[in-house]
Amino acid sequence: MGWTYSVIWFLCLSVSESWQLLDSEPVMHGEVHSPQYPQPYLPNVLKQWDLWVSEGYQIQLTIKHLDIEASLGCHQDSLMVLHDQEVLGRFCGQKNSTDHPDKESILSPGNRLTLIFQTSGSTPELQQHTGFSATYKAIDVDECSKPDPGDGSGLLCSQICVNTPGSYRCSCHSGYKLHLDQHTCLLSCGGCIFDKQEGHLSSPGYPGVSPPNLSCKYIIFVKPGLTVTLNFAYNFHIVSVNTLQGPGCLHHWLQVTIPGREPMKLCGRKSPGVIVTNSSIVRLDYHTDDESLSHGWSLDYSTQVIDCGEPEPLLNGGVTFLSGFQNQYRSVIQYHCNEPFYSFLGGVNVNFTCEADGKWRSKHNDVTPTCIPVCGQPTNLIPAYQRIIGGSEAPENTIPWQVLLSIDGQRAGGMVIADRWIMTAATVLVHNGNIAPKESIRVYMGLTNVRTLLSSPVFADSVHVHPEYRNPTYEDYNNDIALIKLQNPITFNSSVMPICLPAEGATYVIGMMGLVSGFGLTEEKKRRILTNKLKYVQLPVVEQDTCSNSITLARRTREHVPSLTNNMFCAGVPEGGKDSCQGDSGGPFAMSDDDGRFWAAGVVSWGVDCGRQGTYGVYTRVTSYVDWINKTMQEN
Repeated sequence: MGWTYSVIWFLCLSVSESWQLLDSEPVMHGEVHSPQYPQPYLPNVLKQWDLWVSEGYQIQLTIKHLDIEASLGCHQDSLMVLHDQEVLGRFCGQKNSTDHPDKESILSPGNRLTLIFQTSGSTPELQQHTGFSATYKAIDVDECSKPDPGDGSGLLCSQICVNTPGSYRCSCHSGYKLHLDQHTCLLSCGGCIFDKQEGHLSSPGYPGVSPPNLSCKYIIFVKPGLTVTLNFAYNFHIVSVNTLQGPGCLHHWLQVTIPGREPMKLCGRKSPGVIVTNSSIVRLDYHTDDESLSHGWSLDYSTQVIDCGEPEPLLNGGVTFLSGFQNQYRSVIQYHCNEPFYSFLGGVNVNFTCEADGKWRSKHNDVTPTCIPVCGQPTNLIPAYQRIIGGSEAPENTIPWQVLLSIDGQRAGGMVIADRWIMTAATVLVHNGNIAPKESIRVYMGLTNVRTLLSSPVFADSVHVHPEYRNPTYEDYNNDIALIKLQNPITFNSSVMPICLPAEGATYVIGMMGLVSGFGLTEEKKRRILTNKLKYVQLPVVEQDTCSNSITLARRTREHVPSLTNNMFCAGVPEGGKDSCQGDSGGPFAMSDDDGRFWAAGVVSWGVDCGRQGTYGVYTRVTSYVDWINKTMQEN
């Protein structure tokens, strides 16, 4: 009973020790040897070791030394190795005996191993057997190499198994996603968002056949400021259908959608190659029907910083960079006009920002602004006005709208009203009922000396006389106004600047002073000669009745005196001596508004003599023709 009791007692103690081991941390390697090793072991020994390592590992036991008294079947003294109560080996004898295991190590099926060393009581008192010495260590289990267990549970992973220390993980092919069970791969091609700066996309099953009934959606969504480029692989196959219009993507297709552009539907066998999207967002929709016919597609995408390119140049203006670098995303530029000769409508400089769509955009209008000519504001003002007949020469840049016309060699005046338009009198362009051909017209501007002016003529592109001007006998100057369009636009500066057209509601107040200028006849030593210098005079507007009465008086001594109409007004002084004259016809009668801007109130038309007492100069009333002027310029 003592032997039996001792065995039962020891087994209970071993179980108790095992439970204590379970609560502790696993030991991943160690050494085990018989009691008193390397001294000879004692009789009546029963010793058990319960070894365990972490889940996902096996125990490799290596017997380094074995010296146990041999017996038949090792039923006397022995070392027994067990796993889960299954005997893996029972050893006795010496290492080089036939009872020693034929290999030096034992690999446990799991992460636990039990060793039991026992000796009998019949061992001679002076036996010299030393027992055993062994080492053990944890060996990682390659779960992925295990075969299908055949119990219906299937492989560990339905597609890709990746071994990890102490465990494993499952992965899936492109176009599939891992199920919540972390083992099964399910087809996944919807709602995939790619937000890295570069990446790879492909259709499910690529390069194999795509599954049927796909409706896949992929979205490339990178941070603003980057633009996406798609680079499709050469191997591209989406089934197309021949139609009357050519190959059509009726049942299978890949649609590429870029914001602000028409979607592209792709199919066939030819790879789209490289697609530069100029966008930070791209959506791809892949569709197949109930037949698995297409092999699909694959692409790599990359990104680069958005570049809006060089800003559009601004005519008569320029652009300044306020912030940013090399026209890239969020760079800010400012357009400005060449002041003081051009300005924006409203007079405020315009900022543009390089936006995510690769375009320069403004808060208010994406169209490049236009520089509008500044009118009627010369950079140099005349300090005092004198008469033309015997008057003073105009300083440089004081009357920059003044032009000198030569029509078949005859001198006349005119004024700049736009970058390609000159306003003058019809009477200087019509002779014997015929309008002067454009080839006979020379326009000179920008300087105050005729000799200098004549070296740089500007040529006419077309001539537009008011359609109701009829004056074959030079007695009817009604509608005496005309426009000349130039072949090339003018760039304005201090010496050439347009005069403003009359504002809506502009009026002619009696006594209001106007500035008349021209290269016509002037008086020098009581002789009238054509001046080589630009002259000017300040004249007041005369009451219409006063002017009409002066014309009636003139008719008593002269024949063929024209009539005064409501499309005309008069200016001058009753004592005479200040007037326009021959050669000044077509020139400007300029008045200034409350802001100091000069506007074209009149065109020099006709008169009874020049500066004669009791007579006045007659001018075409420009306010009567503003609509015709604008219409003619717009239509031509």
